[in-house]
Amino acid sequence: MRRAGLWRSGAPLRQGCGVASSDGWPALRCRLSPPMPSERGLAMSESDIRAKYVRRFHMLDSAGDGYVDRSDVEERAQRLLDGVGEPAGTPRAAAVREGAAAFWQRLTELAGVEDGGRLDEETFVSALQRARELGTIGDLVGPSVQAHVDLIDTDGDGSVSLEEFLRSQSACGLPEADSRWAFARLDLDGDGQVDVAEWQRAVVGFYTDAGTDLPGDLIMGVRA
Repeated sequence: MRRAGLWRSGAPLRQGCGVASSDGWPALRCRLSPPMPSERGLAMSESDIRAKYVRRFHMLDSAGDGYVDRSDVEERAQRLLDGVGEPAGTPRAAAVREGAAAFWQRLTELAGVEDGGRLDEETFVSALQRARELGTIGDLVGPSVQAHVDLIDTDGDGSVSLEEFLRSQSACGLPEADSRWAFARLDLDGDGQVDVAEWQRAVVGFYTDAGTDLPGDLIMGVRA
């Protein structure tokens, strides 16, 4: 599959993204090195990315109490399973829950918080910023991305077709027009299928790209 470079604010990164393998799932390791941004442009980019992290925090804060804990992340995973009608006892359902648990464990490690603790908005945002600076966003989201793709890959061919994508996104409340737009942007090699690497590139892009109307913003449920 052709690998397209990750873009940020309309300019190609000088250090690209490679697909590495860790614990059996693909992980994109992206070191951001945009070509000589102005101080003002860099400040705007940082502000835009931070705003995405804040929106993501409030999506996970299901109780609206200003904190995110393990139960919030688990609830989000369960909502995905319920949305696509996956029975509770299947291996795919277990993988989704395990992916959510792995995300939470790695996030709390970045934040320096016990697994059973909770994160306020500033701590949550700072943990994601640290992952971005370390180039480990791919490690953070990899297990949940793999589980998500496996969940909606109903024919088990290892990738997601347009029909499978539309069905799953409809269950999550995304309009069909938006889903078609996102799929076209996710399908980097134009083969009519979205594989794990393409999906993960979009998710990593959500956490690292200051642009707007990105496919990762849609599949993460966050739009400007």
